[in-house]
Amino acid sequence: MLLLFFLWPRSALIIEAEGYTPVCLKPETFELHWIHSIEHEEWYEVYEVEGEDLLLTRTYFKTFGAGVPTDSEVPPEITDDGFVEFTVNITYPELNVNVSENVKTRIVQSNHEHLLYEMYEPNTSVNISIGNKSVFCNSQGGLI
Repeated sequence: MLLLFFLWPRSALIIEAEGYTPVCLKPETFELHWIHSIEHEEWYEVYEVEGEDLLLTRTYFKTFGAGVPTDSEVPPEITDDGFVEFTVNITYPELNVNVSENVKTRIVQSNHEHLLYEMYEPNTSVNISIGNKSVFCNSQGGLI
């Protein structure tokens, strides 16, 4: 019975890349952070888990440029630390992110930073999704 407990799949935030062991985090709200390649300012997005999808709720940035949202039902706000907070509310079945040390790609969840740029070789394509994995999935930062 104990063996069944460890093999029974559990919901997880799964980070996968070709040639690497999948990493599993708790299936809960997280932030995706990086440094914008042209503006050289930090940018981050807040994602919530909705079933097996990822809901992008807010994005934060300091400067406008190519790819920056321009339309929202809620007017953008300026935070105390100078970020523009933009309400988005778009659902994705998965995220595909190119990891780079140049832009310091990382996931922040439960006050723990997962430094993707240290976990993967530069320019590795990483897939982030919600799925079911056994408790033996490689865990980072104390998770499942």
